Amino acid sequence: MFELNKHFRFESAHVLKYHTGKCGRPHGHSYELTVSLRSDTLCPEGSSTNMVMDFNDIATIVKPMIETYFDHHWINETLQCESPTAEFIAQWIFRYLKPRLPLLTRVTVNETTTSSVTYWE
Repeated sequence: MFELNKHFRFESAHVLKYHTGKCGRPHGHSYELTVSLRSDTLCPEGSSTNMVMDFNDIATIVKPMIETYFDHHWINETLQCESPTAEFIAQWIFRYLKPRLPLLTRVTVNETTTSSVTYWE
């Protein structure tokens, strides 16, 4: 079995409307996103020979999503959510990407260097 991980970074701002602490005020994060794909086989031919999937092909799918919904965006608005927590964001990204990346098995969102969430189905 192979597990492939591709990492991305983006900057976003949000507010957790119902949070009673600091996160109840508008603030931003330097997010790190990891998408993980699994396969028990490798591509047998073509430009992706002996790969699960070309890293560039993954980026071609993930980067437009990041640009449209996350990077330098107010994610309460782009995700239409009053309280877009790291957990909510990870689930949202997984559900957005799964139809586009059938081998996707999990999504990890690092909100800070010490706090992350992983979502899988």
